[in-house]
Amino acid sequence: MKRPIIALAGLSVAALMQMPAFAQVPPPPPTTPATIPVTKSCEDVSLSIYFPAYETMLSSYSMRAVNAASDQLAGCAVTEIKAEVTSEEAHTDEGLSHISEARATAVLNAFSARGIRAGDIETDVTPVTVTTTPAGQKATLARRVDVVLTAEPGYGL
Repeated sequence: MKRPIIALAGLSVAALMQMPAFAQVPPPPPTTPATIPVTKSCEDVSLSIYFPAYETMLSSYSMRAVNAASDQLAGCAVTEIKAEVTSEEAHTDEGLSHISEARATAVLNAFSARGIRAGDIETDVTPVTVTTTPAGQKATLARRVDVVLTAEPGYGL
């Protein structure tokens, strides 16, 4: 009776050794360290920051766009910032002309808080013609600040 049990135990061990977990051994790790070259390109960044109607505060989505642009420019020297404001409310009502300037200031302050500053900052808040659809409705996305950040490689790159 012991022989069949021993034979069964031997077959069980042999079957376990043929299972993929025991049969395939992963290759050893490489002996030489991997070198990954860091390629930093300081290309100009352009983005549009959109605002809700009659608002001058950045939304969370707008802050994520500012953060992503700031991360992309990390280690670069920003030489020029151009901000062009399109604001349908401010251009249709003279009493709301401060909205354009407040939106541009909010965007520039957000970049400044992330360490993106430039010696040359140009803000354009002149009236922009807002297009209308054939049905007479105002075009969407007419409340935005278009920003162009001109960058070049900084010191140490």
